Amino acid sequence: MAQLLDYGPLLVAFGPASFFVMFYVVCRPQIFIVSITAATFFLVSFGMAAILRLCVYTVRDDFVALAFITILTQEGFRYLYLRGYFMFHRRFSVIAHNAILYPLHDLSSAFASGLSWGLADAIMLYGDVMVRATGEATIVSPTCSFVSVPVTSSVASFLLIFQHTCMMIMAFDADRRKNTVRRGLVILANSASILLAGLNMTEDGCIGFIVSEIVLLLVLAFMVNKILHEDGYQSKKFVD
Repeated sequence: MAQLLDYGPLLVAFGPASFFVMFYVVCRPQIFIVSITAATFFLVSFGMAAILRLCVYTVRDDFVALAFITILTQEGFRYLYLRGYFMFHRRFSVIAHNAILYPLHDLSSAFASGLSWGLADAIMLYGDVMVRATGEATIVSPTCSFVSVPVTSSVASFLLIFQHTCMMIMAFDADRRKNTVRRGLVILANSASILLAGLNMTEDGCIGFIVSEIVLLLVLAFMVNKILHEDGYQSKKFVD
């Protein structure tokens, strides 16, 4: 029971996503490569954001400015990733047996990309806190004394992973359709997800943060469902 309490937050945070990775992504080599590539692009964006924060040291205590740097780098590298994916997809699909043996279409690629992007983000943001919190003691934030940090971090990680999954599905569709408005919605959703973390700095704001992130995920899920049922959605697009 003690071990369950210790590692429960890790299971809540990464269990569902790890299940999809193990039983859907890993067993499909082309999707696995897409997933690893997406995670690599995120990690590069994360490193670039860290470098920019060090360079612009005058805003190191300004949460909004730091959030803007994160949004800028994430969306910039998301754009580069999508450009690279569609370039690779066109070259990959012109070989007939590739399209038959290793079908690569927008829905599966976007799902795997968003999942790995979200996993990388959640691990970098919350993984260290949850791992260090295992044991007899726990960590409590001064601004949220009635809920432990590992619990809020685990829920936030779970929500963040699937928010990124939804946003990546939206981004793939927006890029395929060359729809500027939908691209803007992805940036807006990611900006909201990042800026809502500022609620954690207010008294008892962690509950508002979690509730707001849940609402955001539900809105994103609704938008994804609408996209998937639209005419012309390229869920089975093999060849351009």
